[in-house]
Amino acid sequence: MTTPASSWPPPVEPTGPAPGVQFAGHGARLGAYILDAILVGFAATVAFVVLVIVLFGSLDLAIDANGEVVVGDSGAAAASVGLFIAGSIVITILVLLYFPFFWARGGATPGMRVAGIRVVNDRDGSPIGWGAALLRLVGLWVSGAVFYIGFVWILVDSRRRGWHDLIAGTCVISTR
Repeated sequence: MTTPASSWPPPVEPTGPAPGVQFAGHGARLGAYILDAILVGFAATVAFVVLVIVLFGSLDLAIDANGEVVVGDSGAAAASVGLFIAGSIVITILVLLYFPFFWARGGATPGMRVAGIRVVNDRDGSPIGWGAALLRLVGLWVSGAVFYIGFVWILVDSRRRGWHDLIAGTCVISTR
């Protein structure tokens, strides 16, 4: 006699990436992300303020008899605006590459190092490369785009993976 197909047990999902290795805790992941967001935000703000100071420092500004600010005709205004746009693009690229750069170089951003966690390949625990790091960055945007459900998924997944981890084939482990 055969058993009906409805009684077939589902496959058991492994509980860890390897013996003795633990998945990163929810608090450590959140704390690392918050610290990284503060670092990136601070660095971008400082760079932007420097750009604005350079912009206004290179303009030929004067105040006329009516108390109005007048920009000189030296061509510095156009050059400063070009510098501002180019600088803004560079700052944006650096901000976008912050996470993938650190994930691909050592598996951990500065915030993740402080929290004692790192991102690894989900299949074998090996370091991830640039492809997986960039895919994980896209996954971060996807995770947040749908009412942050991709991040909430970390709370319900048995291996504590968010959508960004599932998209890139990664998981986050504790190094402590």
